[in-house]
Amino acid sequence: MSAQLVLTHKRLGSPALLLLQGYLILALAGSLLLLLPAAQNTPTSWIDTLFTAVSAVTVTGLVVVDTGTIYSALGQTIIGLLIQLGGLGYMALGAAAMLSFNASVGLRNQAMLSSFWQLGPELRLSDVIRFSLLFSLGTELVLTILFALHWVPLLGWQQGLGTSLFHAISAFNNAGFALFSDSLMSVSAGWVVLAHAAGFITGGLGFAVMYEVLVLRRCRSVHTRLVLWATLTLLVAGTMLLLLFEHNHTLAGLDWQDRLLHAFFQTATARTAGFNSLDIAAMSTAGQSWLMLNMGIGAGSGSTAGGIRITTFVLLITGVVAALQGRTETRMLGRMIGTESMLRAAGILVITLILLLLASLIAFWLMPSAAPFTMIFELISALGTVGLSMGATGELSQAGKTLIMAVMIIGKLSPVYLFTALTGNPERPLRYAGGRIALG
Repeated sequence: MSAQLVLTHKRLGSPALLLLQGYLILALAGSLLLLLPAAQNTPTSWIDTLFTAVSAVTVTGLVVVDTGTIYSALGQTIIGLLIQLGGLGYMALGAAAMLSFNASVGLRNQAMLSSFWQLGPELRLSDVIRFSLLFSLGTELVLTILFALHWVPLLGWQQGLGTSLFHAISAFNNAGFALFSDSLMSVSAGWVVLAHAAGFITGGLGFAVMYEVLVLRRCRSVHTRLVLWATLTLLVAGTMLLLLFEHNHTLAGLDWQDRLLHAFFQTATARTAGFNSLDIAAMSTAGQSWLMLNMGIGAGSGSTAGGIRITTFVLLITGVVAALQGRTETRMLGRMIGTESMLRAAGILVITLILLLLASLIAFWLMPSAAPFTMIFELISALGTVGLSMGATGELSQAGKTLIMAVMIIGKLSPVYLFTALTGNPERPLRYAGGRIALG
């Protein structure tokens, strides 16, 4: 389907529905390509290739087969392309193609992309799209060169460059796919692990934030300052907590530099990417619980990551404080945030929790022998498009794989976008008189 056809299709009732259908088409096409004999080293079932394609398009990283051994160089290339299309957004790529030919994107598609990327009124869509493409490709090129310094001497030029490029794409797009069965646990060079972290933290900030910082060279908007400060705060606090929780578990026996490295990396990857440098199944229950909270929070709005978004999380906390104090507005970084924003944040949380509850009920019905804690960890990882796992992914039944695929797609669109896609935006013809309900 050409970019012109994708962006001017007028029979769909909702922009969010257009996104949903686009991701489904990409996943189906990717799974069919992965079924090609040349794409596989070992024949695998269609449900497993579809699961891999959905995980790549939604940039989640959950896998039911070993990517580095099951799929050939062609298969890994297909997965890398799916990650790129899913992370940056096929709509953005189509819009960029049209802009390069001086074609009109259309007001409806401009509004959809601006909403999807959380662009403020002062940011032009065309400028941000061009910047996002150049910034993405530039960052991936730098990461590829850095990774090649490590993997080319170990694996040779061809395999080393291929591995470096794949990991660069996976890292920046917060996909969490790795070509090693243990993700990054066997990588001995600490700087390679940190380079992965730099890639997915940058990708998780959001294109609007990076555009304001790098192009406009300012951090004046509330959104940009909030994302930067909240990201830094969660990284520091999370690192300290994992150092505490894993002191006598997965970090035992390591020197203080390695403890700090792994605690930082595992905290950062839980909110965005899905790589792991520690054995998730061997972590303490407190450490695993902390990872689940971070997977639910996610990263910046309009980024390559998922979750309820870090801005939503901060607004929920400040909103609760304001509500308890009897205020209808909350103050944030010297600005007043109105009731509408707080209600939207609360709605996102409620919808996400309802979806998680429903997915959990279905999972326990389909797989009654599954360990509850492990399965909930898996579902949160899928809904947050993170990709961390305690080992349950490879043991899923066909029904379980189908469920996880659905949850990954919901997480990619975000629950709110999915709700909009399915229900539309009904008009409100009447406004009723206000009422009062006692709470607490």
